[in-house]
Amino acid sequence: MQGTKIRLLAGSLLMLASAGYVQADALQPDPAWQQGTLANGLQWQVLATPQRPSDRIEVRLQVNTGSLTESTQQSGFSHAIPRIALTQSGGLDAAQARSLWQQGFDPKRPMPPVIVSYDSTLYNLSLPNNRNDLLKEALTYLANVSGKLTITPETVNHALSSEDMVATWPADTKEGWWRYRLKGSALLGHDPAEPLKQPVDAAKIQAFYEKWYTPDAMTLIVVGNIDARSVAEQINKTFGTLKGKRETPAPVPTLSPLRAESVSIMTDAVRQDRLSIMWDTPWQPIRESAALLRYWQADLAREALFWHIQQELT
Repeated sequence: MQGTKIRLLAGSLLMLASAGYVQADALQPDPAWQQGTLANGLQWQVLATPQRPSDRIEVRLQVNTGSLTESTQQSGFSHAIPRIALTQSGGLDAAQARSLWQQGFDPKRPMPPVIVSYDSTLYNLSLPNNRNDLLKEALTYLANVSGKLTITPETVNHALSSEDMVATWPADTKEGWWRYRLKGSALLGHDPAEPLKQPVDAAKIQAFYEKWYTPDAMTLIVVGNIDARSVAEQINKTFGTLKGKRETPAPVPTLSPLRAESVSIMTDAVRQDRLSIMWDTPWQPIRESAALLRYWQADLAREALFWHIQQELT
């Protein structure tokens, strides 16, 4: 009887969620949210949040390229480029660059400075509030990353001998369940954590960088208690000089549909056997409202199923 009640509750919640989605007014854009496109194609978005003056200033640069754009001979290039970037001063003097990275992460919610995936590379900076000087330096650094890196045998060797601060998405590309999901997908041969093949050819990395790191394939996002107009002007001044245009479309990452079957996966990552029920949900971060709705509905279903199983076990 209890299980029937929970199933009815889950069904009601799902129907309410669906009905609410249909009947709700369309979301209106936040008037504080500004966006634009520079003449070279770079897209920018700025959100001023004066109502949250103590929040840190979040800066993100997304480049629409990742390991899926690599050929077999280029394996590891997409991971190596941000490693090279993190060892250079990015148009700043050494003291400025050191200060930027010392203050450029949130100690309460730390993020990797760069995350490389199959189809994107994300540069992350979290700056203290009321530090317009640091924001200006951050934009200068990211503009340098976007098209002015120095890639030579010396800079490559220096990067490879330094600590690897670049993370991947998914975080563990060798994890058993993820490897199972990759079956039948082109992603299988394009691991974003793959190291460079030896011997390393810096000229080929430079050519890859110039081909895929083009401003028309980049999006810059700045959020915080900032002067939006001033930041927009600074973006135009700092990033407007970048050159290059994407001539080859980047491959689109896709996974095969998840089959309804039971599988056994062996791994050393857990000490106790684990029973999991997995949904065929998108693996990429949520970027649009339809994906958010699917996530909410799946989350309600998961919660109802958890209640039911917990009740049966107790």
